[in-house]
Amino acid sequence: MMRQPLWIVMLLLLFYIPMNSERISLKIEEDIFSFSDYLELVNDVKQFHLYRKTLKESNGYVHSAFFACQFLNNELFLMPETYFESHQKEFLNIKKVKKLLPNDPFVIVFFERKFQEINDQEDFTETRNWYSKLRREVMASLWNMNFNLEDYKRVLSFLEENLDLYIIRQNKEITMSDLHYTAAMGFMLSLDGYSKVYKKSRHKFQIEPNQNRIAGVGMILRLGANREVRVESPLEDSPAHKSGIYRNDIILKINDRDVRDLDFEEVIQLQKGKPGSIVKFEIKRESINRILSISVKREFLAYGIVKGELFPFDPEVAVIRVFRWEDKNISVAKEIHLEYDRLLKQTKDQNRKLKGIILDFRSLRGGTIESIADTLDLFIKDALLFRVKNERGEVADRFAKGNEPIELPLAILVDRNTSSGGEVIAGSLQYHKRAIVMGKRTSGNAALVSTFDFSNNQSYGMEILDSLYYFPSEISFHEIGILPDIQITSDFGGSNLFIRKEEIDRNHSSFAEMEESRNSQIPLEEIQAWVKANGKANVEIERRKNDPIRSDDFLFHAVDAFNGYLLTLNSVKRIEGEKTKE
Repeated sequence: MMRQPLWIVMLLLLFYIPMNSERISLKIEEDIFSFSDYLELVNDVKQFHLYRKTLKESNGYVHSAFFACQFLNNELFLMPETYFESHQKEFLNIKKVKKLLPNDPFVIVFFERKFQEINDQEDFTETRNWYSKLRREVMASLWNMNFNLEDYKRVLSFLEENLDLYIIRQNKEITMSDLHYTAAMGFMLSLDGYSKVYKKSRHKFQIEPNQNRIAGVGMILRLGANREVRVESPLEDSPAHKSGIYRNDIILKINDRDVRDLDFEEVIQLQKGKPGSIVKFEIKRESINRILSISVKREFLAYGIVKGELFPFDPEVAVIRVFRWEDKNISVAKEIHLEYDRLLKQTKDQNRKLKGIILDFRSLRGGTIESIADTLDLFIKDALLFRVKNERGEVADRFAKGNEPIELPLAILVDRNTSSGGEVIAGSLQYHKRAIVMGKRTSGNAALVSTFDFSNNQSYGMEILDSLYYFPSEISFHEIGILPDIQITSDFGGSNLFIRKEEIDRNHSSFAEMEESRNSQIPLEEIQAWVKANGKANVEIERRKNDPIRSDDFLFHAVDAFNGYLLTLNSVKRIEGEKTKE
């Protein structure tokens, strides 16, 4: 069954509709997106989408029309007539209401109140919030409304006839190509949150895979709602990281230039410069509701996709973190094994013995089928690793290759941002009882998309959800996530390190099935008792509280939990050995 779309995901499309009505000039003369391209996209979705048998085209068409109206003017709303009639008294300054045909179940409403005419900040904020609330409510009311292709074409014709009337800024070029492309994005976003249409020139990874040294500040950016430029993640030990820039910070200005007036590519380039030069960021940190000014010195950055270390306060535990999968020229599995070999040698040189490995998959997204299978091959010798299944029932199984695996005790560290490949590996190792999973429930993205080109347009492409990952148990973690064996809370006071199974917030009926994959033999009470008596995390965190870079508290507590698990594991093995002798 196709899931209800997440409105917060759909609102990401509105980064093309700035709330302050400052529109970015679009250069589209050489990259026209036509109505024929839109129809081809719809046809491909109907033919290849995972849920094509239950697909409701009406939802795609009505959201196409809604977003086309909003792109042209963010005070222009398509809404059900019933919604308009029931909420009319609440609306601010209606300028015009248009019903295209007498029997249409929808109307197009144009509001009078414009952002650029509001000078008072409090009034501006109130009006912006009102429009945001209206968008959410209208999009929800449009869901499952009777709306077909002919309705969409009629709305499109109306917009084309009134481009000059409704356009916000007369000095900015807006053409039907913009509306067709925005409508196509609306159609895709109504499906699943994974399918998308994109302009190829804007779809490139920000750091070239082969470029291992970059003069910059070391952070990955993304374009969020309202064209907000957000920090996806500072690279570990980068100048940005050391200067105090955090994940999800909103960048407002770079060297006094407002980023909302720039193309995304320009924002990326502004980070780069001569080594040793200073770049000044003005950022908004929503967690503390403050605007901060942070200066960062550019450096040549050497970065990798995998990094291993012997843990500082327990050098017999190897922590190997995977940052990303994107480099096509580097095997993640090979890099993990190289780091393992290096750390194994390091412990031997120190006359120590490596007692276990923590694979850190926090915030790890993506991953190809091959890279996922190769990574699992490091730890499983003979087994079905996972399978890929599409809506037609076609199944592709991936088995271990029979290589000699790494046999040390293993833990996988995950969080809410662990997605796709990291989830497949964690869940498969958990299913085969080869590793324990620690952290927080993962994001639940088992989706695989296929890439399609347009027949007569090489400037754009599309990705369509057509398959899902499954575990050997025939269970998919899609929209459910991986439930850790040991759940670590975000509050590390030490009094409640673990969440018991009974206390898990179950928002999905399939959680009962997912729990079958968890290792119910893990003695949580014993582990927690050991951590309370012997854990070092709280002491180490307190000792580092004044360090310029915040300590990784989550990892510190995970190492404590892993050590408690290893102790109980050894106790169980010893008892089993004694029983065997008897």
